[in-house]
Amino acid sequence: MPTTRSRLRGFTLIELLVVIAIIAILIGLLLPAVQKVRAAAARMKCANNLKQLALACHGYENANGKLPPAGVGYGWCGSQPGGTGDTVIQNMSGWVLVLPYIEQNSLAARLDTMGAFSNQVFIPSNCCSSGNLNGTLASNPATNGNGVLMSTVITTFVCPTDNGNRVEPVSSFYSPSGSHTGALVNYDFITSQNDSGLTFTGNGCNYWKRTAAGGRYMFGENSNAKITDVTDGTSNTFMLGESTVAVYNGEANSWGYRAWVMTGVDPAAGINDWTWSSLPVPVPGQLGSWGRAGSLHNAGCHFAMGDASVRFVRESVASTTLRQVALMADGSVATTD
Repeated sequence: MPTTRSRLRGFTLIELLVVIAIIAILIGLLLPAVQKVRAAAARMKCANNLKQLALACHGYENANGKLPPAGVGYGWCGSQPGGTGDTVIQNMSGWVLVLPYIEQNSLAARLDTMGAFSNQVFIPSNCCSSGNLNGTLASNPATNGNGVLMSTVITTFVCPTDNGNRVEPVSSFYSPSGSHTGALVNYDFITSQNDSGLTFTGNGCNYWKRTAAGGRYMFGENSNAKITDVTDGTSNTFMLGESTVAVYNGEANSWGYRAWVMTGVDPAAGINDWTWSSLPVPVPGQLGSWGRAGSLHNAGCHFAMGDASVRFVRESVASTTLRQVALMADGSVATTD
């Protein structure tokens, strides 16, 4: 009988190329979808972090009868002896007081809350005020134990869409001390840029306390607002805002200390403003100056409202409207829709 022999046939070169081309097309179609899913997940995580911080502020108020201040005892703001500056300079961020409410009890226990968190008691020679001549530094963070802890990165303050440098290198104006670095954050209290206290008159400290109720945001240096003070409605008022860790003129804020103009986030400066007078080419993702709101999300950033809800606000909203939403008791209600 004749024997039937089967012959195995492999792929031709053309067939292999066709298969590879099909796989490449499928990957090309799938990759944008995967990237969109990842971006959506990162944005959701970012919004959730902001909500957790807002709830922590509410927890602090429930326990203490008032919201935390944006910061305590600034050293760079302008004050003559006997003026508006605190007599004890701590340069402490209000987030230090909130740490137990975001499951950071062990870190909070290691901090000297009576000491200084930054040794910033002077200002750049080419700038705007004398510094706080009414106060003296509580203690040096280089030796009191606070300085070395300021570089601790706390994930609740990190937005995963922002891959900028997380730790500020040692600098004259933005570090906790001349030998320590500080961890930067993507979220901070809503404060006026006037809270920096940079005035030529020499008495610019404690702007929040010196401002009438109708001109106040929810936070400022030594602020002590209560939720009941937000008479414009907690769902209508900005509480916390998002920012980037990359800043051209200045530096982002830290969770632990307030150095040169690290005051918080001021919506009145606009959203995603990457420009500055001496910046040749704006870099999206790098805010032009300190205290501005912004993010690496598309066309806007997140804000936590006074009721702890989180809202994404588009960068096209006018700065005048943003300021109105930031004011907590000016008697009017604005919308960001």
